[in-house]
Amino acid sequence: MSFKPLPIEKNKEGNVRTVGFELEFANVGINECIQIVQELYGGEVQWENRFSAKVVNTRLGDFSVEIDLKLLTEKQYKPLLEKLNIDVEHTKLGQETLEEKIDDALESVIKKVIPYEIGVPPVPYNQLDQLEALRQSLYAHQAKGTEAFFTNAFGTHINVEIPDTEPATILRYIRAFLLLYPWLLEAGETDFARKNLTSFINPFPADYNALVLDPDYNPTLAQLIDDYHQYNPDRNRPLDMYPLFAFVNEQQVNQFTNLGSVKARKTFHYRLPNSCISDPDWTLAQEWNNWVVIEELASKPERITEMSKEYLHLKENTLLGFEGKWCKQTEQWLT
Repeated sequence: MSFKPLPIEKNKEGNVRTVGFELEFANVGINECIQIVQELYGGEVQWENRFSAKVVNTRLGDFSVEIDLKLLTEKQYKPLLEKLNIDVEHTKLGQETLEEKIDDALESVIKKVIPYEIGVPPVPYNQLDQLEALRQSLYAHQAKGTEAFFTNAFGTHINVEIPDTEPATILRYIRAFLLLYPWLLEAGETDFARKNLTSFINPFPADYNALVLDPDYNPTLAQLIDDYHQYNPDRNRPLDMYPLFAFVNEQQVNQFTNLGSVKARKTFHYRLPNSCISDPDWTLAQEWNNWVVIEELASKPERITEMSKEYLHLKENTLLGFEGKWCKQTEQWLT
């Protein structure tokens, strides 16, 4: 399967838009991940700690490799123990320090349910085929993905550069995503654990959908951000807009004190896809191509208006089974 082209290929500066990926999986540790990245793309290793490293100066850019849990990567247990006057870094237990013993114990338990993650640097979207080698190598090293166990709520995150930062452009993408969301769940075969057992990709609330899909909704950038935060005061959405909002108005986003750390990026943070890394038939291209459907709709404002009116009408007049009915109508729109 090939990677589909974007309908809007370049940003407002005239450069080809870039895309980064974050791949979550189990059963392949950090050292093995580093070796895979270096064999494929070159580069040198920079360790941040035993649970987090970067492979820099590869032919694609800088990769990150870490276990996806701040308890380990940022050693969040240390302040508590320091309050008890326990110096984990210098207290010896045999040949190891107490810190090493704690890290060993935590990793042995946590790695069974918390994924390792490779962060791929942004590359021009028309060069995404270079990432297939990474997926294939992880599969060959027996990485375990979403489908390997029913509690594996692992994801593939796609960070797509926005073509421009005008409020109307951002709004079109949000609307396109909301209109396509039921269809995307079906097309991407979103895993049960990710939809129902965890809160990592909570759907946008119905009240927010109704607000944004109203054709008369025409907010300023500040209002768009405030409305988003009012209805979505957390990061666990299938399309996380906070990194982009922080890029276009960091001061406003910094006023929201309940989000934790938000890294400003000129990208959408698309978090819906599974990470089926242990499925030999799965590819990054199929997840990317679902995103391109969002791009194609976002480039058609008149189509968005028509679909929004139909969405709101069907929602108002449906007591049960709205998602299934709307999914069927979406397929008709797309064909």
